[in-house]
Amino acid sequence: MPDCDSANVNLAYADVVVAEGLEFRSAESFQILRQLAAVLSAKYGCSDPLAQKGWVTSARQSGHTGIRPKLFIATGISGAILHRVGVNGADLIVAISIEKNAAIFEFAHIGSDANRLLAVPMAALLRVCGPHSCVQMAS
Repeated sequence: MPDCDSANVNLAYADVVVAEGLEFRSAESFQILRQLAAVLSAKYGCSDPLAQKGWVTSARQSGHTGIRPKLFIATGISGAILHRVGVNGADLIVAISIEKNAAIFEFAHIGSDANRLLAVPMAALLRVCGPHSCVQMAS
């Protein structure tokens, strides 16, 4: 599906970013992420491999580009070193991956190795209570 608003994307200044990695096995399933972003009034992004496959424009890469959102929700992102550096400025990083040993869990504030379909209720909770309240609740 074409990315009609990729010219207006500036993930570096977004308050909330949701991004997907290679756990989405097809370009069509990326629509789940777009819907989550719409519900959260967020920008959506992707890991470098998805941009390299041409499923998403490179303007939406959330890895080494350097973003500083208040809330970054990573679904299916392994957490390679370039991605870690790129999202280091986020206030709150929530990682959801079916890979139990994914590197992203080493630097995420909240992590779950559950199915990414749980991202919707988790993200809604974070949006309602605010990132700092949820960090205190999780502690």
